[in-house]
Amino acid sequence: MINKTLSDQLLLFLQEYLSFYKEFLQLETEKYNDMTQNNIGLLDEHVKTEQAFMLKSKGLELERERLWTQAGSPNSTLQESIPLFDSSVQGQLKEIYKELLQVLFDLKETNLRCNYLTELKLHKVEVDLQKLKNHPELEERYDSKAKSHPASGVLSKMV
Repeated sequence: MINKTLSDQLLLFLQEYLSFYKEFLQLETEKYNDMTQNNIGLLDEHVKTEQAFMLKSKGLELERERLWTQAGSPNSTLQESIPLFDSSVQGQLKEIYKELLQVLFDLKETNLRCNYLTELKLHKVEVDLQKLKNHPELEERYDSKAKSHPASGVLSKMV
């Protein structure tokens, strides 16, 4: 049995954990929407923010492991651990668990859609670049046009 003080501490952590993943899902949803609308200029900022989220998620995972070890169940899942918590927080934990499962599922699905859309767009770029290689006059025109415009840093021939 996990005592009341540690139960409250774990509950607070899980509320913050859930809030973090809700924000992460919102970011991924915005990124996906910007990708579908070809708002390429916003993608760089999304990727930077996403990298910060990934670093924070690693820190949260370390904190979760520390708290679970302190509770005496380092290898237990949240669902397995709920009966060990103080009875005053078990109802809240069950709700957090259900909501967290849904948020993580949605995050995974949104991330898969982003990755799929990215693959499609990269494939189109590769096809277009291949067309240029098969037509030297188009490649020359592309190169001269690219050199006359300053690079925006969004897309280059090296992609």
